[in-house]
Amino acid sequence: IDIEKALTQGKKAFEPGLLAKANRGILYVDEVNLLDDHLVDVLLDSAAGGWNTVEREGISIRHPAKFILIGSGNPEEGELRPQLLDRFGMH
Repeated sequence: IDIEKALTQGKKAFEPGLLAKANRGILYVDEVNLLDDHLVDVLLDSAAGGWNTVEREGISIRHPAKFILIGSGNPEEGELRPQLLDRFGMH
């Protein structure tokens, strides 16, 4: 969200991030087992609900985020979080 444009022009200027760009496609996350818990929650909530909400400085924008989530990681570097184990088919 462009805060300056929102404050000066009163417009919600949204610059698409990874989840918006992955909409109707595939999102590949390398080293998924090393992601912070907050990022895992955002990814899984967006994948399950098909929407992502971006909030900055009291401004909120909701955009579609329907994607297939594919992840990889090295188990020697850290375990996969339980909430991810429920979602991934392990091979």
